[in-house]
Amino acid sequence: MAGINWPGLLAWSTKYHDGTAPSEFKQLSEEDRRFLERAMEEAFGHVEDPNKVMVEARDQILSPERTDESISTALEVIDRCCDDPDCARNAEKLDVLQPLLDLASSHEGSIRSRTFEILALLFSNNPNIQEAGVKRHALALCMRIAQESPAGSEERSKAFRALVALVRNVKEFEKLLLDHSGGVALLTLCMDLQELPGTREKAASFVRSLVENESMAAEHAAPLATALAKLFSNLEDAGIQYKETLASCALQLGSGFKAQCPPELLAAVTARVSELTAATDPEAEQELSCLKDCAAVLNA
Repeated sequence: MAGINWPGLLAWSTKYHDGTAPSEFKQLSEEDRRFLERAMEEAFGHVEDPNKVMVEARDQILSPERTDESISTALEVIDRCCDDPDCARNAEKLDVLQPLLDLASSHEGSIRSRTFEILALLFSNNPNIQEAGVKRHALALCMRIAQESPAGSEERSKAFRALVALVRNVKEFEKLLLDHSGGVALLTLCMDLQELPGTREKAASFVRSLVENESMAAEHAAPLATALAKLFSNLEDAGIQYKETLASCALQLGSGFKAQCPPELLAAVTARVSELTAATDPEAEQELSCLKDCAAVLNA
């Protein structure tokens, strides 16, 4: 059997959607997701070629009779297909990429967020798909949705993550983002304290890699370093990885663009070093080491 039984797989949707109105479609609950995962386990047990299943999922998304439920199911199937590296690499050849980009543009809420998650999965460390995405204007789409979405929203977070995956580790694309009107402003926006912690951490991690990859120019550094400095004022409930990411980002910016780093960054780093030194927390050793190195660079 080449494909899967779509009518059977779609049957789960009536379990949590009463059909009153499309606007009442909700993101899958954990119970619904487990139900769907069990249905997919059974369905995929008969699959011979996941590439064909991905095409079937694409057709569900493009169907004139599509519903929010069938779209959501198709997205879960595409996600599952991407477990096969060959499938992910073939997304453009199978004409899956454009329907996903169109879906991210036309829909809102949980469908848009899930679509951006899958786009990020396809783009991640996949240069051929990154190139195809840039050619299909994914950069402008991701930027627009991230800019227009409310502060601290899931949609902004997912659109930004897809944007980072689209350009990351391809210097040409990273520079394209930085030179794009609003590119640096979007990075600073995603480091704002109003954003989700994961969004801020993703932005700081990406800024760090932009310096490491030598994609950033001097004129980009000052606003990003200023935005980073503000994040050191709110670390009480932050996780270890988040704090280490901020510290390593500060070190990279200080090492690469000392002249462009504002006094606020040195002040924030110095204050954090004093705080960690007094606390003597062994779990903070890596963070403290990065910050000490950063302070030394900025003070030199």
